Amino acid sequence: DMSEPYKKHLIEKAKVIAVTHGFDVKEGVYVAVTGPTFETRAEYKMIHIMGCDVVGMSTVQECIVANHAGMQVFAMSVVTDVGLGTEHIVITHEEVLEAARHAEPKLATIFKELVAAI
Repeated sequence: DMSEPYKKHLIEKAKVIAVTHGFDVKEGVYVAVTGPTFETRAEYKMIHIMGCDVVGMSTVQECIVANHAGMQVFAMSVVTDVGLGTEHIVITHEEVLEAARHAEPKLATIFKELVAAI
């Protein structure tokens, strides 16, 4: 059922786990693009105007398929770079990987404890 693609009860459990461990987590609107490229300043502006908080190249497509298959879906994203679209900042692939490596233990903890809770 795509009226609730990410199950609220799973989100709430994950938030409790995160708070228990002192992890800073946020909720927001994720928009998926086809990629595999970083967004242009014009794309960032469009995404902002649409009311989206983060952009990525995955998650949404997989969520649609999983829901179609009757699965209950939960997802988390790691914000690996802040592409404001107004600065002349060059984001490197290495910086993205480093941000992801930094977040990995926190994600692993949340997912392990969420699976144990369900």
